[in-house]
Amino acid sequence: MRILFLQTSHFELDDRIAFHQRISLEKAGYSCAFASSADGITTIPDIVICDTPVAIWRTRKVFGSKASIVYDITEWYPSKKNLRNTSILLRPIKWCVLVLANLWAGWASNAFIFGEYYKSKPFRLLFPQKKHLFLPYYPSLNYIDAHIPHVLTDEIRLFYAGPQTAEKGYERVQLVAQACQTLMPNKKVSLHTIKDVPFKTFCEEITQQDFFLDLRDSDIENTHCLPIKLFYYMAAGRPIIYSDLKAIRHGVPEIVNDSLVRPNDIERAAQMICELAMQPENYARICVRNRHLAEVKYNWESQHENFLRFIKQIAK
Repeated sequence: MRILFLQTSHFELDDRIAFHQRISLEKAGYSCAFASSADGITTIPDIVICDTPVAIWRTRKVFGSKASIVYDITEWYPSKKNLRNTSILLRPIKWCVLVLANLWAGWASNAFIFGEYYKSKPFRLLFPQKKHLFLPYYPSLNYIDAHIPHVLTDEIRLFYAGPQTAEKGYERVQLVAQACQTLMPNKKVSLHTIKDVPFKTFCEEITQQDFFLDLRDSDIENTHCLPIKLFYYMAAGRPIIYSDLKAIRHGVPEIVNDSLVRPNDIERAAQMICELAMQPENYARICVRNRHLAEVKYNWESQHENFLRFIKQIAK
């Protein structure tokens, strides 16, 4: 069976595609290819996995109804980034056009893969007859070798990954690091940040840190988005300090009480870190708990067989 990943907003080395879906499919004997355009592809694939309405439109244009289309929905469409460079007057018009395009994409697809609960709701409501699969962003544990520290050193290493912007909370993370240093004058508090790095480098880097922070805005879009990095942080077996997002409360209820804060509550976030840094037993308990959750529930190995069965069911 031939599988084509036709992706217009994700790169070929996207972790969900290259290091999880594609590997599972190829190990099961499927032939996989990646493209950002269907033009020039002469062999008709059995299944095309698309990430946007544009990708679905290109698939229909080139292959017609000869290939099954799976809409892998991991992003809001339209999202804030789709409207960012549009004038205020034109934004309502562009938003309506993109909404209609997304509805058409749902109609033109044969099946859905949903990365998150809230992003699935419109499609499950409007197209209840179509097959779907929930496939959250759980990482394979083969990539993350967690060495659980039971005692912290004199240096407390805080970690942030992502865009260094106000909307993503980078400035808040910096303030938390400064507050932690004030509260713990006898320790060295360092903040390690990375942006775009190779996937395996990211997986190695996170195992060297003590606390993971992400204090993004809890606006209507962000609060309904389940962050991918959250599951990698859990697999690394370290405490997490995250914005209190509705999607996290729904998707990972086990960490709500000790990991979520209001994004602007710098004092509370710093206090949570300092309390754990000064209480080795509680720090170790949360490290072990997070890794255990990843091992028993939030991992790719627990869901890849369902993914393979789903792909087999929808092939024409």
